[in-house]
Amino acid sequence: MIHALGFSSTPFKPTNPGRLCRGRERWVQGWEEDQDPLWRLVISGASFTDDSARDATRGLVCIGADIGAILSELFPGKTLVAFREEALLGELPDYVDPEADEDAWQAPRQGGRWYDACQRWRAVVSDPAELSRLMTDDLVDGFLVMDEVELPLPEPLDDAVFLLTSRSDGTRFPVRRFQPLALRTVLEHCDAVICAHLDKHGPAIGVYTLDRLDRSALLTRIAEKDGILPVPFAIPPMLARWDRALQELRLKWMAEKDTEFPVPPAEEPTRWSRGRRRARRGGRSSSEE
Repeated sequence: MIHALGFSSTPFKPTNPGRLCRGRERWVQGWEEDQDPLWRLVISGASFTDDSARDATRGLVCIGADIGAILSELFPGKTLVAFREEALLGELPDYVDPEADEDAWQAPRQGGRWYDACQRWRAVVSDPAELSRLMTDDLVDGFLVMDEVELPLPEPLDDAVFLLTSRSDGTRFPVRRFQPLALRTVLEHCDAVICAHLDKHGPAIGVYTLDRLDRSALLTRIAEKDGILPVPFAIPPMLARWDRALQELRLKWMAEKDTEFPVPPAEEPTRWSRGRRRARRGGRSSSEE
């Protein structure tokens, strides 16, 4: 199997956030408000046998990526504050004191037919292995990227995180976790917000900032160090077609390198490889959807 790390770095409009992974996650419905665009870096992965990616499994856990190392290296020297809005009491991390927070309640579940005992928590997490566990086991909503901070969080920041996650619903698919219009409010108090998004078969990382953020060189280096193929995308990889991105990368690879492209071609040409040939004959170029 080929393991590939996909990433994109693009503007993001909270007022028109678009889709997340189809069938897996949606945004919480917002309200009418004018906001300037933010910047979004999305990181996911996929494993597959050839460049058709027909058998792809998608998500960072599907490629054995060290999620904790990725998160740590994205913002070296910064503090990561994990946050969770509706944590089941039986899934609280050991370092979260269930008696230290009064924000515990019986959360109604699908149709109001039953309730789960839940608690809101925040914690500073520095161990890459623990960062990986929280993401892999779906135990965290995201992370705040900050300079040194003491808990509890300052009230304005804590209120902003509550606005971001308070209308979340993880009891049915597609899940709804984040209110996009709250991201800017959170970013007034921290350097970046890392959201734990869902790809088709596992987690993906969404990093939101006020200013442009491009970590392509870093992610390429991380991937190649672990024997993983780095694949740039023009749109978030949890939304895009891997076969098309691979064809784009193959053409670039053939133009710039003398070595063979590491992804074997499918027995039947993919839609995008045929389209590429037609585009070249017609003098046109295609771009990522």
